[in-house]
Amino acid sequence: MLLHILSSEMHQERLAVPFELPESFLAANQVVAVLTGGTESKFVHLVEEGVIDLHKPVYLMVSGHSNSLAAALEILSYIRQHKGIGKVMMSADDTDLEVMGEGLQVTVTPSEKMLHSNKKLRLGVVGKPSDWLISSGVDYKEVLERMNCELVDIPIEEMTSLGEVDPGMKGAEAIYQRLKEIVHKYDLQGVTLRCFDLLSTVKNTGCIALSKLNDEGIPAACEGDIPTLLTMMVCKKRTGELCFQVNPARIKADGEMLFAHCTLPLGMTEKHEYTTHFESGIGVAIHGDLPAGDYTLVKMSGDMKRLLAVDVELERCQFESNLCRTQVWIKADPAVSQYFLTTPIANHHVLIRGHHAKQFT
Repeated sequence: MLLHILSSEMHQERLAVPFELPESFLAANQVVAVLTGGTESKFVHLVEEGVIDLHKPVYLMVSGHSNSLAAALEILSYIRQHKGIGKVMMSADDTDLEVMGEGLQVTVTPSEKMLHSNKKLRLGVVGKPSDWLISSGVDYKEVLERMNCELVDIPIEEMTSLGEVDPGMKGAEAIYQRLKEIVHKYDLQGVTLRCFDLLSTVKNTGCIALSKLNDEGIPAACEGDIPTLLTMMVCKKRTGELCFQVNPARIKADGEMLFAHCTLPLGMTEKHEYTTHFESGIGVAIHGDLPAGDYTLVKMSGDMKRLLAVDVELERCQFESNLCRTQVWIKADPAVSQYFLTTPIANHHVLIRGHHAKQFT
């Protein structure tokens, strides 16, 4: 029987299942329709209730919108961390079990030299990681030992105590100023923010704040995502480039992939405009166009044992209302598509300018 993961509370409507599957396939397999982002914890609940058995293969049906794929990749990482096997289904034809195992190996094991900072760094975690980051945990002690980075927990109340702010740019700037005060107060060299908590309390978003901090040379990640922040720190050390935290939105077998997110450093754009945050429709987010050309896609796992660093080409930008606001199509080796569909390192990845993959070996 097909299992439906309900849409997140951010979406008022229940979205349609993206494609049909034969009744015989549904009867013989575990299939989960991941309809939107923010549903990852619901999958964990299905596992805990015994509805999903991780000893058997799990098929994750996705669409090309509403952060469906992004959620499925986080779920797939969770499945693999628990020694299970899974596969993302972009269409009804994605049923081949032969590509559900280890997949094509496009990741490496980071060296100690690559990871370790000569100077001890302090990285702030403002609020806990978002509830949907089910495969993105880290060991604080191990991060300190291997990267010389101290993770500093900071109560989200230091942000939400702002109270309700102006819903436009004035309020977004107030959030930036408060977050910058926290960076100085705790002597931080990088920060990640549980930004969705601001939507119901401050009534605006952290997109502008994180964008500006990144432009100022302070790596800043969304959603309390610590592995993505650590990836940004490694990128800064190896290349010095600005980092754009992205969600995979669509994956094609030939290596063409769409990535999107609502915040990016304006220093990476050739033009931009301000719009609303995608999931909530409130506050201020950034729709930016990035120049076509050479980029590198990077992501390190939370246990610091796997690292993806591949040279890619940014082909074009687009805008659709059913995705996060900055949307870019990149082209990579087809092996990278298989990595995402079978063995991804969670959801968020980092895009930087230039070809730098060799800097990570």
